[in-house]
Amino acid sequence: MATVAPARGSDLPVPALLDMAQPQEVFLEVILNGHASGRILRFRVTGDRLACDVSELAAAGLDPARLGRAGEIPLDEVPGLSYRYDAAAQRVELTVPDSLRLPFVADTRQLSGVPPAQGDRGVLLNYDAYLQSGGGAHLALWSELRYFAPSGVFDHTGTYYAGGGTGRYVRYDTAWTRSDPATTAVFQVGDGVTSALNWSRPVRFAGLQWRSDFALRPDLITFPLPALGGSAAVPSAVDLYVNNVRRASVDVPSGPFVLNQAPGITGAGQATLVTRDALGRTVTTALPLYIDARMLAQGLDSYGLEAGFVRRRYGLASFDYASHPAGSASWRHGVDDALTLELHGEATAGLANAGGGALVRLGQAGVLSGSLAMSGGRDAGRQVSLGYQWVRPDLAIDAELTQRSSGYADLAAREGSPAPRRLARLTLSLPFAPGQNLALSYIGLRAAGASDSRIGALTWLWSMGRIASLNLSAYRDFARPSAHGAFLSLNLALDGRTTASALAGSQGGQPYRNLQALRPADYAGGWGWGVQDGRSGGLRFRQAQLQYLGSAGQLTGLAQDTAGRQVASLDALGALVWMDGSLQPSRRIYDGFALVSTDGVADVPVLHENRPIGRTDRSGHLLVPDLNAYQANRLSIDSLALPADARVETVARDVVPQARSGVLARFPLSRYAAASIALVDEAGRPLPPGTRVRHAESGTDTVVGYDGLTFVSGLRERNRLDLEGDGWHCSVGFAYRSPTDGSLPRIGPLACPRQTEPGR
Repeated sequence: MATVAPARGSDLPVPALLDMAQPQEVFLEVILNGHASGRILRFRVTGDRLACDVSELAAAGLDPARLGRAGEIPLDEVPGLSYRYDAAAQRVELTVPDSLRLPFVADTRQLSGVPPAQGDRGVLLNYDAYLQSGGGAHLALWSELRYFAPSGVFDHTGTYYAGGGTGRYVRYDTAWTRSDPATTAVFQVGDGVTSALNWSRPVRFAGLQWRSDFALRPDLITFPLPALGGSAAVPSAVDLYVNNVRRASVDVPSGPFVLNQAPGITGAGQATLVTRDALGRTVTTALPLYIDARMLAQGLDSYGLEAGFVRRRYGLASFDYASHPAGSASWRHGVDDALTLELHGEATAGLANAGGGALVRLGQAGVLSGSLAMSGGRDAGRQVSLGYQWVRPDLAIDAELTQRSSGYADLAAREGSPAPRRLARLTLSLPFAPGQNLALSYIGLRAAGASDSRIGALTWLWSMGRIASLNLSAYRDFARPSAHGAFLSLNLALDGRTTASALAGSQGGQPYRNLQALRPADYAGGWGWGVQDGRSGGLRFRQAQLQYLGSAGQLTGLAQDTAGRQVASLDALGALVWMDGSLQPSRRIYDGFALVSTDGVADVPVLHENRPIGRTDRSGHLLVPDLNAYQANRLSIDSLALPADARVETVARDVVPQARSGVLARFPLSRYAAASIALVDEAGRPLPPGTRVRHAESGTDTVVGYDGLTFVSGLRERNRLDLEGDGWHCSVGFAYRSPTDGSLPRIGPLACPRQTEPGR
């Protein structure tokens, strides 16, 4: 029911005034539930009624979907809304229930926006050279040649084998890839792997591929997350706890609120919202959660579409493809937070395969999955799968059963890799004490032309903080009584980098033991080592390795003794990058990287996320490997270590490399041509402070300080200073040469005979 306040300064009630007026537009400040909204909206006043456009009310925080219609609406026709119009103050006070308000939405991950990915041009060569002696020298040289540009990445991999007087090269993959983070789409031409679902099998092929890749958007949450909400009577602070661990803290205004994309857990758990207002009053709300990363968020799609020729004998032959073309397609869609649908199809000459599946969340009771696929053509059959997963803090169950008929086939089976007729899998995980976990698993496998396997396994893990862990594992194949084993291992962390372990057990009735100690090289570089001694049945084996990790790569030397046969090997792992006219050696580069350039200035310290990683070389370059693609990586230079005459435009940059590409991070540096100049008069006395000085070549102005000193920048090889004092002026010339040590020199004293101005 609408109410209208009397107009201030009038003896007549407001309704009488409005009856004498025509409908009019007014702009009023909006007070929402006693709090200023910060909005001034347009209203229409007709008699004693106020009307407003729905879009205007939405700007003030009302939900348009709950107002009943679009366009202009009288406020007294909105159920639950009341208002008070103060004509003198030109404001309207709205009282609105939470059901009519738009909730305040807060992203509890509190991630900053990532700028668009950057791309530069260059060539990268990754290599891994392995040389082994013993019975003759053998060499294996793996290489990856990568050309990257803003338009995409060309990649070629292969291995050269040499030994016994012969050599051969085996090509692995050759492909060009273009990625679009805005649509999470990837287009690829060349060798690749087909997309697949949990109940289908991928194959290698050569051809065209169009697929989605959520890795292009690290900020995107692909699985359903609960929207946790509540209501605050006044502006408040809200803390989010998941399983009693605080995950986020946000400030919310009065009214309803929603915490979106809440960071949490996998499986079942509990979220607790604690709302605190300015007076310290708290309201606590507990909500159950269940999160499964296999599902897709509502409205989200993932897909893959391929067409080409299936690859055969990968790793053995460079060019062996099926003679008939093949196609494959996969699609997943998040219908809602509790249902994800899946489709997959394959086809080639004489074979067609298609199927569908779904993942269904059963509230807090886990996720049920299932699929049905059919094959036709020369090989006709069906495949049925059913799975269930339930994860709780005190129990985890993962079970799946896949059954295939004898005639069922897919692309992998057509190329000589038949699928098992029956596959059953069950895993139970029980964290029964702090730091302890017991896992039981069973795998049953039945395949054509092979004996059945029914393997049961038990694993017990006891983690004693960061110092030690104890692990007991045992297995048995119930289809083959002789296949069984049990092992007990102890792992110790001797310091921050050195670890030692001891393992003892039995496998197939034969005793087994292994002792080893390992100290890997630090990421910053240096030496690492490892030693091992063990016995399996009557076979004894020993080995020792020494490793060096530097900025240009990694070297590992290994000596082995197996049953009296000695073998020594040397492995070199690294990369070469050609970029910005410079050839840079590096450690092996897996994904994104950056080349820092300081425009030829050497020995400049470079930092990655405020951590020193090296100094620029003689050409003013430093290569920074191991950057996160499609994420902001902060690179900076230490300006305090620059020469005194160095001028830098910026000392920090956020670089966002594309996948498997490099970014040129340029920090423009220039030499500061400047000097302190001592000026004296004809008698050798310092010129007085405040004397105006003009550098004729650069046109800059300055003044003389104490002791006749002035500071002038923009110097040339030949310079002239024009000075002007109280009734006098003078000029002095001098030469300048930039110091080689980067210091700012002092020139002078320079005599500047003063000339008195006429009439002074």
